[in-house]
Order: sequence, then C-alpha cells, then structure tokens
Amino acid sequence: MVRPKGENVIRKHFKLTEETAKLLAKRSRAENMNESEYIRYLLLNQSENPRSRELEVEVMRLRNEINKIGVNINQIVKNSNTHLYMENDKEQLKRYLEEILILQKMIIDKLALNLI
Repeated sequence: MVRPKGENVIRKHFKLTEETAKLLAKRSRAENMNESEYIRYLLLNQSENPRSRELEVEVMRLRNEINKIGVNINQIVKNSNTHLYMENDKEQLKRYLEEILILQKMIIDKLALNLI
C-alpha cells in the first residue's frame, strides 16, 4: 500500500501479546504486506458498522437452534417415507417450520438493528 509523497504520517504505538503479534505477522505475510500495511488494509476495508461479538454469538446460537430443528424435520420426513408417519408428526412439522421462520426473523431484526 503506497502512500503519496508528502502525506503526513502519524505513528501509533500499541502493545500486543506474543501470541497476537505472531498472528499479525503470519497474516500480514500471507497477504504479502508488512504489518503496518496489513493493519491499514483491515481498517480501510472493514464495513462501517462491524458486527459486535455479542451479535455474532447470538446469530450462532440461533443458527444452531435452526439446525437442531432441521434434524427433527429430517427424522419426521424419514418416518413419513417409511410409512411410520403419524398425524401428530404433521402438526409437529408445522410447528418446527413456524419456529424456523420466527428464528430467521429474529436474526434479520438483530442484524438490521446492528446496521443502523
């Protein structure tokens, strides 16, 4: 990343753990940049409103819930295909699908709030 000549350069000094310093060195080498270039690259190419860690954890939790519901749906469909299907399975399937829709809406709402 080349800066125009005459551009003011402000130096920033900060502390890293040994592990974090190794990670920075490794990732900057992987991108064929020095560490300063890599940090500038990350800052300049990050979205204006990065996701919070709390939001990411919540999205992962909701995704896991949806996955578990999907497993239950697959079991109901398998039973249906082997003619072990019962009428209450149909009702349970509808409830699972409604729950997935609710969870998806929660994820969308949380993401939208984070972008505002």
